[in-house]
Amino acid sequence: MLEIKHSQSQEIIKVNYFWLRDHCRCPRCYNAETKQKRYNLLDIPREIKPEAGGVKYLKDGLVLEVTWNDGHVSEYGIDFIFNSQLPQLIKRKSNSTLKTPWNLPIILQNERHCRFRFTELLSSDSVVRDYVAALVRYGIAFIDNVPANTTMTEMAVRRVFPVMKTFFGEMFTFSDAADHADTAYTKEYLGSHTDNTYFCDAAGLQVLHCLQHLNGEGGENFFVDGLHCALELKRRNPKAFELLTRVHLPAEYIEEGQHHTHSAPMIRLDPVTQEIIQLRLNVYDRAVFNTIPQEEMFEFYEAFCEFLEIVQSPDNQWRFKLYPGTIVVFDNWRVYHGRYSYTGSRTMTGCYIQRTDFLSKARILGIID
Repeated sequence: MLEIKHSQSQEIIKVNYFWLRDHCRCPRCYNAETKQKRYNLLDIPREIKPEAGGVKYLKDGLVLEVTWNDGHVSEYGIDFIFNSQLPQLIKRKSNSTLKTPWNLPIILQNERHCRFRFTELLSSDSVVRDYVAALVRYGIAFIDNVPANTTMTEMAVRRVFPVMKTFFGEMFTFSDAADHADTAYTKEYLGSHTDNTYFCDAAGLQVLHCLQHLNGEGGENFFVDGLHCALELKRRNPKAFELLTRVHLPAEYIEEGQHHTHSAPMIRLDPVTQEIIQLRLNVYDRAVFNTIPQEEMFEFYEAFCEFLEIVQSPDNQWRFKLYPGTIVVFDNWRVYHGRYSYTGSRTMTGCYIQRTDFLSKARILGIID
């Protein structure tokens, strides 16, 4: 281990020799254009260690120069080394101020921060940034004054994100016709849920736009912040919260030509920071529950039901009707959505957006690290 002291903060850290050699940024080891390493890890001797070293001042700051016992010479910015350690990663990723957990009163107070005009989104990069920031902070955003057709809906989506392709298609249009073996393709009540629990990698964002609702009533949509609900469960019953972060709940989707299945916890935590990074809930898509012994079932169902009571509380449910001209975009890893039953004929259009594309855009815009 190499002991390094920061001249400004006076902080002292110990750095593994192999790690330091692996992070050499010289042209032989690192392609600065592609941001990729250039060597096979086995090219580094297992017994690598420094033979000589020192600190020098360059225009970009303090630099550590190391001559290794294999003859290689490396230079490292001191700040780069200190900022690349686990405590700094935890500090950056634990910035909870980026997200605002909400119940109904909180989101109604902040609704104005979630609404964006279609023409302004198309013409202004600053509006794009505000729109993505709203999705990060609240997990939901609206695009208003959009012509009520699939083409214009797709234009609004692709202004910021690429569209995710699934067996539903890219842009999909659906009504109460049974095009797929899914409760969403009926007029029935649809409780709070996330989509794609049966996918290995569920969509990161979902887009919905009501194109028309003829000769009927009902069909109000509702949204619930799963982040708020999970934190409330943790406050009320830490043991139940821990159980839902640990037990894998199987899900599946079966129709002709398709059989998807996946198993994961309802609440997924970041392995480094232990912060909540994904909520997964769909009572309709649950498969045979066989991932824990029968002796543990009652305790799990108790925790599951206590969580559902929080999710289904009217105080946490934001209910409104989607009308033609307004697109709603929401975080499928955070916000639960549902729909009341309806009469008449209703046509919706929408799509999915991959999680990685959502987060990539947020990083490019400087909203997240």
